[in-house]
Amino acid sequence: MPEPAADDEPPARPLGRVLSSAQFWELMERWRVPDNVALDLLGYGGKIGRSGKRPRFRFITRQQRITGYLAELDAALTAAGQEPSWLHRKNRSAPFSGKAPLEVMVQGGPGGIAEVLRFVNRAVLRAALAR
Repeated sequence: MPEPAADDEPPARPLGRVLSSAQFWELMERWRVPDNVALDLLGYGGKIGRSGKRPRFRFITRQQRITGYLAELDAALTAAGQEPSWLHRKNRSAPFSGKAPLEVMVQGGPGGIAEVLRFVNRAVLRAALAR
């Protein structure tokens, strides 16, 4: 039986598509997320070294779940016709309360990422129903 999730984390679920370190950095480039913010998004304890070179690492299970959510969010943004710049714009809708979706994701951890994913998925469903 899976362990109960912490309050800030969505319930445990089977891992979907998991990104490699290289794929993660490609996604962060496409989304124009600064390296230090990308590491915060992952919950990575290390930092960018003096050389400025991005770390390459194997993800722990929690980070694998996060990259799974990020892959799903990328697909949902594409389906919704949203540009990645949407992640950087402040939004007054719930759950954002005037914050940019990327801020919600970094501050909320996996739960914040899941919340943004649900928001985008609802937009995709509404658009599909309107056709």
